[in-house]
Amino acid sequence: MDTPSAAPARREGMRLRLPPAVRNRQILDAALAVFSEHGYAAARMDDIALRSGLSKGGLYAHFASKEQVFEALLSRLLAPPSLARPAGPLSLEQWVDWLLDEIYARFSEPGLRAGLRLLVAEGERVPALVAQWHLQVVQPYEEAVAAQLAVQQPADGGAEPPLLVREPWLALSPAVHGLIMQTVLPPAMAPGRERLRRGHRELLLRLLQPRPPASAA
Repeated sequence: MDTPSAAPARREGMRLRLPPAVRNRQILDAALAVFSEHGYAAARMDDIALRSGLSKGGLYAHFASKEQVFEALLSRLLAPPSLARPAGPLSLEQWVDWLLDEIYARFSEPGLRAGLRLLVAEGERVPALVAQWHLQVVQPYEEAVAAQLAVQQPADGGAEPPLLVREPWLALSPAVHGLIMQTVLPPAMAPGRERLRRGHRELLLRLLQPRPPASAA
């Protein structure tokens, strides 16, 4: 008669088996929280296992060491970014709003702020990964922004391309500034998203206004 009650107890005690990719993501999410709270040096595999809901042995079945977890976590930041192309022709104001939607959506991704904080604090442990992050994430995103700017503001004749096309990081700098301030300052002191975006929008519109034709020599 005790068989029905024993079966649920056995099921309760069994650990849910997840696909490796899902379990790894769960472990890395937990590791990000642990490293952010304790720092790399003080973080322990026991802490990561507890936060991810695994036994220590279960964690070691996926990662052989804390160093390996850390490198896998930073590698997750290396996913090349995408910048979708807008559908149809847009006015300058509509195009700037589209670009800002893309930038702020990217900068609002879960874990980005904590990941960047970790990269800055602990990146000297893995300089090759930091360099790879710059090559695979930062540079391609700047190039994608530059390509979109060039489409919106093609160079006319032999004229020099607009400053934003030549230096696309300037188009990103207000959002980067906001991300850094939100990362290092208490919430009450950091600039709000709406204020950042409003100033960013006005800056881009001013810098992208058609240039007056060069006066004849």
